[in-house]
Amino acid sequence: MKRKVVAALLAVVVLAVPAFAGLFGIDFGGGGDIVFDPSVFGQAVLVVSELVKSYEELKALYELELANLRIVPVNMASRYRTFGASWYGLRLPFDRFGNLSSWIQVVNSGGSGLGAYDAASITLQAYGSLYSQLSPEEQRRVASAYATAELADGSNSHSMETVGMLRGNASAVDQSIRNLEIDSLSLDPAMNTEIAVLNKINAASMASLRSSRDTNRVLLSTLEQLVVESKRKRDAEVSGIDDAIARLQFGAQAKAENTATLGESLQSFRWR
Repeated sequence: MKRKVVAALLAVVVLAVPAFAGLFGIDFGGGGDIVFDPSVFGQAVLVVSELVKSYEELKALYELELANLRIVPVNMASRYRTFGASWYGLRLPFDRFGNLSSWIQVVNSGGSGLGAYDAASITLQAYGSLYSQLSPEEQRRVASAYATAELADGSNSHSMETVGMLRGNASAVDQSIRNLEIDSLSLDPAMNTEIAVLNKINAASMASLRSSRDTNRVLLSTLEQLVVESKRKRDAEVSGIDDAIARLQFGAQAKAENTATLGESLQSFRWR
């Protein structure tokens, strides 16, 4: 490459002798007289210095590109390859009543989790007509307790589906990461061009984005569980507060009603 650049510059100089003669203020006229113009000669010196500077910059750029194209002098695959833990499916030592087979299927391979969750859980019975016999306060408490149980069922089944999707796609994701690692550690010059490196960087960025999305899904499922537990705790605390308020409001009256005839009953009590 260096020889080609020097040859190109010499060719330019040879072909441009008449032009440079004009630049240097040299006139090869018919009379044989040589006319020299110092101002034109000074401009020509500046032009030549700029050409030399451009050549030096071109040479430095060429050497940098040459250095960037050098292959790493080590076996990248054996030197830098790392190994991670493989995904594993949920396994049970026993399924004594046979109600967990659909659960295992969902959390290992994906699918709808409602049926699998219901098959392994106690069914929430309905109050039916008995609900109308409760007092308004008791109806509110029952409705809130039902809402908490139903929210827990929905959140749990959704978490099962999320885990199943992650496990179901794990083998394909692992294979893609393995292929990206092989291509990144390859010593093949075709895999180390600027375009190839950029493509591998883009592929790694997309894999990272999808991994972040899956992480957010898991965090969302965890947050849903925490919200349900927070509601259950809040309902219990509010029920305790309501009971305390009821005791303050009606406790004295209830005590008086239940103990008004206690003294008379004790006095009239006789062993037989």
